[in-house]
Amino acid sequence: IGSERKQLVLNGWKHMGGYDLDTGKELWKLEGSGDIPVPRPVIAHELIFLTSAHGGPARIYAISVDAEGELTLKPDGKNLVWSDRRFGAYMQSPFVYGDELYVCRDNGVITCWDAKTGTQHYRHRLSAGVGYSSSGVAADDKLYYASEEGDVHVVKAGKEYELLHINEMGETCMATPAITGGLLLIRTRSQLVAIGSVN
Repeated sequence: IGSERKQLVLNGWKHMGGYDLDTGKELWKLEGSGDIPVPRPVIAHELIFLTSAHGGPARIYAISVDAEGELTLKPDGKNLVWSDRRFGAYMQSPFVYGDELYVCRDNGVITCWDAKTGTQHYRHRLSAGVGYSSSGVAADDKLYYASEEGDVHVVKAGKEYELLHINEMGETCMATPAITGGLLLIRTRSQLVAIGSVN
């Protein structure tokens, strides 16, 4: 990612921080996050993206990979580059695809930001009345989101929302889809489905 720093990033109970991998020294910390953070940190464009939505506001943070010291919840453009206090996620990990950061919440609402600046491009609900426990994934300029009811939504990647298709798997789907070797792997309650092109 360009930085010389090797660090472990933790999204912990009401505390987020970066630690030097060689010495364990705390490099930076941010107090006031949620009390049960589940989503994993994501690193792209020299930024660390962290989110949490339990036990407080549903925040998302974009922290510089070179951040130092005790950060405040108010962005300073240097250490905490940008943040949003309303559209973070409880279960789902964010991901960056191209220049955009995407988060899909439990209620199926996707928010898309410019990853570098925090400018929000759109917010859109995939389907009403269903839950989303798994994280989204992306490949081939498409985003894939699996609902708990087993519908896999295919959304065009980019600054404008466009639903391309909904694939019905026919049973509960709680796991995040995986992409490898040209295959999209979807784990439902009783099946592992591999989707790919046939040559």
